[in-house]
Amino acid sequence: MDDVVDSGKLVVFAYSDYAPYSWKDEAGVAQGIDVEIARRFGKSLGVDVEFLIGPADENLDDDLRVYIWKGDLVYHKTADVMMHAPFDREVDARNEFAVLSSPYFQEQMAVIFNQDIHPEVDTFGRFVSNPIAVELDTAGDFFLSAAFRGQLLESIRRGWTFKDAQLLYTTGEVGALLASRAQAEWVAFSAPDINSKVVQPPMPGIVRTGWPVGIAVKHDSRDLGYALGDVLTEMIESGDMQAIYAKYGVEWLPVELQQ
Repeated sequence: MDDVVDSGKLVVFAYSDYAPYSWKDEAGVAQGIDVEIARRFGKSLGVDVEFLIGPADENLDDDLRVYIWKGDLVYHKTADVMMHAPFDREVDARNEFAVLSSPYFQEQMAVIFNQDIHPEVDTFGRFVSNPIAVELDTAGDFFLSAAFRGQLLESIRRGWTFKDAQLLYTTGEVGALLASRAQAEWVAFSAPDINSKVVQPPMPGIVRTGWPVGIAVKHDSRDLGYALGDVLTEMIESGDMQAIYAKYGVEWLPVELQQ
């Protein structure tokens, strides 16, 4: 933390094209929930915030390697802290050069659907004969591909990015979208003219329907992680965290840690 304070700059990694959490607007300025939280980090430490915005790799281990402790093959640039790191004790244990800490939100899976097309969605069985959108190679995609012994395969409409999947729904090409609950609520918030509803029908066979989200720092920057964790705790206790989420149409949920 002393190095960050002395440099006057906190470098923060956030995922690209990941609304409502983080993305760049047309002017190239970082926006989103995680971006606003990171700016609060900078304010608390009395330093400027520089954003390192990049895509997700194949898994969290790769993201930690590229963005936290090693850097990419060309620029070798790393961040002081990663936003939106799923808090998983097994991942933390096998990544000796990074530390996962300070979970600040409980993410879940959910479906957003147009009630003018689907009066109700109680089960994914509705999509045996009706199309549903999802982002390619995500937990939602894997679930839909395997659900009901593959009976939904012909109904899946995949977007290369979440934005692509979102457009399939907002343009009316499909009447439902499977994503994280925060993403689903953001879509409903961003497209108020659609008669949307967000639900969480049973998802038998999925590895997990919810997971806590926290931050990651380098293994030798635990003091920085502790300091930022204190900021997150203060934001939650003061209601500032809930207000930031609400600004993007998302309900903040308290963290549920597995024993």
